[in-house]
Amino acid sequence: MISEGAFVEILFPTTEKPRQPGLSHICYCLAVRPPLALVAYTTSVPWPPDAPLLLGVRLFTQEEAAAPNQQRAFRLHLNRQARIPLDARWIPDLDAPNGGVIAMAPARLRQELYETTLELVKRYEQNIQRLGV
Repeated sequence: MISEGAFVEILFPTTEKPRQPGLSHICYCLAVRPPLALVAYTTSVPWPPDAPLLLGVRLFTQEEAAAPNQQRAFRLHLNRQARIPLDARWIPDLDAPNGGVIAMAPARLRQELYETTLELVKRYEQNIQRLGV
C-alpha cells in the first residue's frame, strides 16, 4: 500500500508533457489522499560538486541509499513534485503484491523530509515545480 514515506517506482511526468505519465523514476511519496498521491522526484545523476545545495534537494550517499533499497547514491528533489492518480497508468507495479512500494523511509528521515518540505513551501513556494494532474 502506498503511503507517506514510501519510495515507489512512478512514471514521473516530464516538463514537456506535465500532465501525462512520463519516465520511470523512483519517487518519494509526500502524501496520499485517494485517488491521488503527491510524489517528489529522485535521480541518480550526481549533484555538481561546486554548486551550492538548494533547499529541497537531499543527497543520499551510497550507504544511505541502501535503506530505501537503492544500490547507488541518489538525490531527492522535494522542489520537483507531481500529483498523480493512484492507478497503473502512473504506477506500473501498483497491482504487484508490494503495491509498487520499493521501501519505506525510516521515521527520522520522514520527519526530516516533512520539515524540509514545510520550510520549502513557506519560504520558496514559487520555486516548486508542480507536475501531474
